[in-house]
Amino acid sequence: MIEVEALKKYFSTGILRKRHIKAVNGVSFQIEQGETLGLVGESGCGKTTIGKSLLRLIEPTGGKIIFDGIDLVHLKKKELRRIRPRMQMIFQDPDASLNPRMKIEDSIAEPLKLRGGLNKVEIKEKVSELIETVGLNPEHVNRYPYQLSGGQNQRVALARVLAVNPDFIIADEPTSSLDVSVQAQILNLMQDLKRKFDLTLLFISHDLEVVRHMSDRIAVMYRGKIVEIGIVNEIFDDAKHPYTNTLISPASLEDQLIYEDIKDAGCVFYPRCPFAAEICCKKEPEMVEIGRGHWVLCDRVT
Repeated sequence: MIEVEALKKYFSTGILRKRHIKAVNGVSFQIEQGETLGLVGESGCGKTTIGKSLLRLIEPTGGKIIFDGIDLVHLKKKELRRIRPRMQMIFQDPDASLNPRMKIEDSIAEPLKLRGGLNKVEIKEKVSELIETVGLNPEHVNRYPYQLSGGQNQRVALARVLAVNPDFIIADEPTSSLDVSVQAQILNLMQDLKRKFDLTLLFISHDLEVVRHMSDRIAVMYRGKIVEIGIVNEIFDDAKHPYTNTLISPASLEDQLIYEDIKDAGCVFYPRCPFAAEICCKKEPEMVEIGRGHWVLCDRVT
């Protein structure tokens, strides 16, 4: 359903001396219909930038984004608006994603009105149906977001997304701001909704256990690059890239916050890699397939 090829997103900073931050630097991956791809990596690695770029909430610097055979990068705004209902995003903070001045009923009804084709009675019935689908009670429709918990507001956000019958959903850290007990409820709900509506998901998180629970395959990201991608069990049981092992190993968590400047010519991970060789600082490695569907960005494993 989704094919991303050499996706790039650079940000420019500075006035007198321009500096380009390569938030996403040549990322390629595919997501099959009905699959959940987990995208994991430490804060600042470019995960959210990928998600927003796929929907063109921010414009990519380069690369291709093919959705169901349609090249999104070159679509004009009018054409993009027509296809956007099929691609939706769930944001990290449910409270910030809802209008505090709108009642829950109005928030869920808004995308139905924008889509058109339903009268007032049909919209009200659809809102009631969506409320029940996401596990809220009928009385919640007359409340405002501040009168609900974070978990309840995330359910409202899910209802808004489902209102337009999407095929593909990007979930950007959808439970990170919720209590642990509520996180499990929302994750299980998302799994149920995925099966019920045959959804395709890109699930973005820094929490490895959450990604493991939600995903069919995992892509590991570091400093704008995907360094390893494969099915869940292979990544957790037989990770090949040194950074993936750093993420999985609890003993290495402190080191994850260390960043060092690197030259464009070398591997993004070589300043921190315990296996770095001379070639690692001179030549950027290529993504190679070491097993069926298991790809690694590392010369050491080729």
